[in-house]
Amino acid sequence: MATGRSNSNNCHSGGLRRLMKACWTPPRSVSQQRSHGIGQEGGEGEGEEEANDEETAPFISLLPDDVFVECLARLPRSSLQASMMVCHRWHDLLNSNEYYDLRRKIGKLESMLYVLGGGGGGLASAVYSKQCKVWKAGLLFSTRTINISTNAWLLDYHTSHNSLLYAQPAVLDNKMFIIGAGLMAGPNSGGGGALNCTLIYDTWTKSLVRRSPMMCPRKKFACCVISSRIYVAGGSLRRGSCSTREAIVNAEEYVPELDLWRPISNMPRKRYGCLGAAVEGIFYVIGGLKFGKKNGFSVQPYAYVSSMDSYDPKTNTWLKTKPLPVGGCVIACSVMGSCIYMLCSHAVELSLWKYDTRKDSYTRIKSPPIPSPLRMDNVIKFCCVTMGTCIYIVQVGGSIDDLLRRSGRCARGQKEGLVLIYDTKLQEWSRGPDLPFVRNGATCAVVDC
Repeated sequence: MATGRSNSNNCHSGGLRRLMKACWTPPRSVSQQRSHGIGQEGGEGEGEEEANDEETAPFISLLPDDVFVECLARLPRSSLQASMMVCHRWHDLLNSNEYYDLRRKIGKLESMLYVLGGGGGGLASAVYSKQCKVWKAGLLFSTRTINISTNAWLLDYHTSHNSLLYAQPAVLDNKMFIIGAGLMAGPNSGGGGALNCTLIYDTWTKSLVRRSPMMCPRKKFACCVISSRIYVAGGSLRRGSCSTREAIVNAEEYVPELDLWRPISNMPRKRYGCLGAAVEGIFYVIGGLKFGKKNGFSVQPYAYVSSMDSYDPKTNTWLKTKPLPVGGCVIACSVMGSCIYMLCSHAVELSLWKYDTRKDSYTRIKSPPIPSPLRMDNVIKFCCVTMGTCIYIVQVGGSIDDLLRRSGRCARGQKEGLVLIYDTKLQEWSRGPDLPFVRNGATCAVVDC
């Protein structure tokens, strides 16, 4: 699938072709071998052979890894997928942390907004480039190209539009982790309950792989990344048709290089539908719902939780933080610097707040340009991400027009796939290009790739 590219990332196919050819040495003819004494008896001929091998060996194969990585770091992003298939050495170097850090250092990374979810014919993605201000959308893969013997599980995700309904994204380098991706067991899953696993989407190779599921299958949970570790907390148990809204306090840590989930200290409070954010090495679990319980059954009405809990991985301890001053339900959040921007619902309107973690203070921001009063429902879903100095609010589920009509108004224009952009420097809102596809269950994140 194509993505937006800057002029500096244009693929110079001729230069890349010459670089790849340098990995192989053309076989020499018999006459060339004889002229150089190859195969002749005697110590002199053997010495000539050794010297000749050194002279004719491909120069690029003689480069040490650190110098070779410097060369490969200049490749355009559009060439990385093909470059990883040249040989094992190229593949290993291009997947190393040193390579990614070097591309960042020399300015070869670009922030791209990825949205993954169901889109018409199956599992699809939409990619937004801030520089080009356009979306590129397409299927993640074609069913005709799947190796059934090794990737049959992909067919179940491909044919389901809600497999990412309760999933949460986490980004490590150029890879997008989709935590808690799940659906009811399909014909290719091997049976045995719900599929609830960790998916990894590589933005360079456009590939999707499956990893270990969380120890505690859950939905509506908080998630974040701190120091190459993924943390999850809260939510409710998810066990196929037996899923409930009973909030839990369990929390876990994921170690990607070991593909290992392990428990950490439990949260001090139960939270269902909470959100996660990482600021300066601290995991913030924000908002959520608190359900009452009587005789083993959830009791309505439920209460919004406008407070936060913070977790320090270094000490494995939880602390309580200052709650949102006006209450409400936090439905999306994103981090910029030391501040957390929170999109909140107050029954009939939306508001945006900035929480400064250093000052432990809240500031109300100019509200997003969405008509009010607007009574939110559980179908409308927003995601909030940060790109540069702007906060992007992406509508990935539901229809605002439907809500307006149910409120007795016929206003049009707030259709599905709404993208609103808040410039923190200008302190103004603008509208971006609409999301090409919308399915209830899409998940989005910004990846530097």
